[in-house]
Amino acid sequence: MIKFGSNYASKIQHLYSNKPFSFAIIGSGPAGLYTAKHLFNDIENINIHVFEQDLCPTGLIRYGMAPDHQRIKRVAEELLTIKQNEHCHYFGGVSIGKDITINELDQLYSAVFYAYGAQIDKPLNIQGEQLQNVYSARQIVNWYNSHPDYCDLDIDFKNKNNIAIIGNGNVALDIARIFGLDQDELQKTDINEISIDKLKNNQINNIVIIGRRGLVQSQFSLKELREMTKLSQFRFLLYKPDLLWSLNEESQTECKDLGVNYGNVTRGNRRKLEFMKSFEIIEDEATMNSILKQGSNGRINVILRFLLTPLKIELKENKLNLKLQHNQLAGKPFNQVAMPLDQQSILECDMIIKSVGYQSHNIDNDIPWNSEQNIVDNSDGCIKKDPTKLKTGSYACGWIKTGPKGVIDSTFASSQETIVNFKNHMDADLIRNVHDPYEQVVNLLRQRSINYIDFKVWDRINEFEIEQGQKAKKPRIKLMRNRDLLQFL
Repeated sequence: MIKFGSNYASKIQHLYSNKPFSFAIIGSGPAGLYTAKHLFNDIENINIHVFEQDLCPTGLIRYGMAPDHQRIKRVAEELLTIKQNEHCHYFGGVSIGKDITINELDQLYSAVFYAYGAQIDKPLNIQGEQLQNVYSARQIVNWYNSHPDYCDLDIDFKNKNNIAIIGNGNVALDIARIFGLDQDELQKTDINEISIDKLKNNQINNIVIIGRRGLVQSQFSLKELREMTKLSQFRFLLYKPDLLWSLNEESQTECKDLGVNYGNVTRGNRRKLEFMKSFEIIEDEATMNSILKQGSNGRINVILRFLLTPLKIELKENKLNLKLQHNQLAGKPFNQVAMPLDQQSILECDMIIKSVGYQSHNIDNDIPWNSEQNIVDNSDGCIKKDPTKLKTGSYACGWIKTGPKGVIDSTFASSQETIVNFKNHMDADLIRNVHDPYEQVVNLLRQRSINYIDFKVWDRINEFEIEQGQKAKKPRIKLMRNRDLLQFL
């Protein structure tokens, strides 16, 4: 449950209740909506405009979360209660930096909050990653979540027996799990029928999930892993040499009880290690090759591999050959890195999915940008004008502030830190008063022939999708194309 509230609220309301403020929020995902909700909760007499490049709100919740995690998706309902406030307006389908510039937002609003997340894929930067049947995790996730830009993705599961997923975070597990669900399980989700038709007849025998470092440093959570192992269609396996190389002295230290400073980390590592030791063990390379070449007798083998870095992808005789560099761990506990060994191998597969993370990008040249970290240049959420001076009135929340890491709760915590610093600026009378610029924004979009969706239109779309879903005994049936969404204008 999300909790909103602040001991600071009464002070803010007392100081500023007679002064109008107007805020723009770029992005309607968890960070943006949380920020809006918290600002309304803490400050009186404010106007908030939420801008989103997609037509529909909630960002990652609608298009990025696993479709079989409907309970988690319900957080969107709570976040969207901001639409009940008459001083909150939504502009869906408006691209900041293209339809409206950052400079224009700075002039129109008291403050601008950047919350547009990480919207592009982090590349592998290796030869062959653009070959056919090589996809990014974003493409796959947005495809089965009905994102308008990806609903017609050219993907075919026929004769795709062996799939490699590069990266071992929760997204990698989500994709592997969705690929293995049977038709009845898929029908209970909000996956669109086009995706279900392709997924239900897949011929997957093996999914190999590849990590650059060791087992202890794997990025997926024990909760996600345990949930997937409960599904009877999956059989989990570990490769014995990976396990042995993973458990060096430093990694074993990362699993010990080291007291309060490392308690949660080491406890989590220890529990994950003990759980994974219960998986079936592939003893040697010959056994591994045999498993990859044989059928799976109705179950999908999920083979967790570690200490491997992709070097190259080549197409040979209609197969993708993934060349892998073998690694060893080096460094002190909790700071180990993967160092290459004098050993390489080839994994032959039919499809490769790159799941090595997302990254943010600069949407407007007037945004102060940290090109090394691919985030808005900021100090605790306060955007920098230059290395020594803050750009007062400009703030960053969520992944655009920190980079893509953590789960929704950590995004909320990051946004909360930004809001506290913003309110300190209000205390210091650094935020200028601005009356609601709603009419100015609407006129600007009309002049530029930009069609947008507001909260009233979104409510009609939402009701329609849920009604259609109820008829099919699904949570909802999403409208997949922008032309269908715009019919509700």
